[in-house]
Amino acid sequence: MENKAYKLNIQLSDGKIIEFMPEMVHSDLSALTNNQEIIQRTERLILVQLSSYTIIKLRELQMIIYKTLNQLRYHQIASQYYNAELS
Repeated sequence: MENKAYKLNIQLSDGKIIEFMPEMVHSDLSALTNNQEIIQRTERLILVQLSSYTIIKLRELQMIIYKTLNQLRYHQIASQYYNAELS
């Protein structure tokens, strides 16, 4: 499978812009579960959603991660993520 190259930037709450790295999502998910299937399924769906962006606010990215976990019915992990990142 060919990896589509696109550049995505994240706007932090202080206005600073950083380059998005897929490892960021992987790291966040790995902190919540050791289940590689859950991590890979969630990552794939998140990256597909992000492919239409060139810049995204950090809070919006966090909401995409949270909503994707819920959409995939990983409700407990979604709740843990929400408590760690969004509350």
